[in-house]
Amino acid sequence: MEKTHIRQRVIFSAMAGLILIPGRALGVSAAEQADEQLFIQAEGIESVLENCYETEVKDNINLYLVPTEEGEYLNMAFSDTEDYTYIRSAPDENSDWVGKLYADSAAQVLEYLDGWTKIRSGSAEGYVPADALITGTAAEEQALEYENNTVTVTAYALNVRDGQGTSANILTQIGRDETYEVTGEAVDGWYPVKVGEIDGWVSGTYVTADSSYSYGETKEEEEARIEEEKRREQEALAQAEAQAQAEAQAVQTVASGSASAGQAVIDFACQFIGNPYVWGGTSLTNGADCSGFVQSVYAHFGISLPRTSSEMRGAGYAVSYEEALPGDLILYDGHVGLYMGDGNIVNAMNEADGIGICSATYTTIVAVRRVL
Repeated sequence: MEKTHIRQRVIFSAMAGLILIPGRALGVSAAEQADEQLFIQAEGIESVLENCYETEVKDNINLYLVPTEEGEYLNMAFSDTEDYTYIRSAPDENSDWVGKLYADSAAQVLEYLDGWTKIRSGSAEGYVPADALITGTAAEEQALEYENNTVTVTAYALNVRDGQGTSANILTQIGRDETYEVTGEAVDGWYPVKVGEIDGWVSGTYVTADSSYSYGETKEEEEARIEEEKRREQEALAQAEAQAQAEAQAVQTVASGSASAGQAVIDFACQFIGNPYVWGGTSLTNGADCSGFVQSVYAHFGISLPRTSSEMRGAGYAVSYEEALPGDLILYDGHVGLYMGDGNIVNAMNEADGIGICSATYTTIVAVRRVL
């Protein structure tokens, strides 16, 4: 499942002078006067532990003793579910759900009940089945698996390279204040990151590394997120449609321009109908063969074509006969003509007929090339 839900920095701090034990709160008095000494009430840690056992929560004591690099955090837990579990308004499967705790989410434990745990994850607060959470020592051991590690660029432009070090090849560049996922362990001060579809490395000198956890979301937050995703999807669809229309219009404009330019080529070529066919010739007035005729017609428009019909098969770009426009080259085995439209070509046919018009499909067409 994609991590589309709420992400926040995880900051859990113990209340000054308060030791949290399920079902108890043992206060440590603060000095009322500046010259008074701080003191701890007579009830010490031994009696605290004894009371824990007496209240049948001895299995939970480790939950309150899980350290992190930022100090001790209390009541930390992680989700243990395939996709998500409902956060409910009451410790009852039939109660309304008020939020969702996702598979990669962290939570703060607020209260233990029989088979249920009251939690807060992000803005969502309520009850989840106890077996949907990882707590205590297990939570400490698996905490790193739930961390989201990112780097934020501090330079105006930062190279993403295919290895560690400035001698590695540059794959792309990223900009200041942009944040990217760290995909593995740092090596010699370089972080592996994912930029779109590109996997590369960035120098730790020009980024700020950060770790965070993902959290659940309330029903209202989920509804708002889904609506926003729909809006963005519709926006993207509208943009794609607009782009497709623009491209179609551009193609139509180009085709229209090609047809117009191609018609000018045909109008020019038709001036020489009736002139003689001369094998090896390139003169539109004194005689030309098929390729010499086509080559000379296009030379009038500043377009250079190869000398032979076989070489002309590589000129311009291919189109289908159904897409053929006036001016396109219609190529056969050993022959070439200029498409006029309406299924006809103008070409230097043979010594008997000279330059004239005939059907474009009088024999098998091997290629149609557009050079405009």
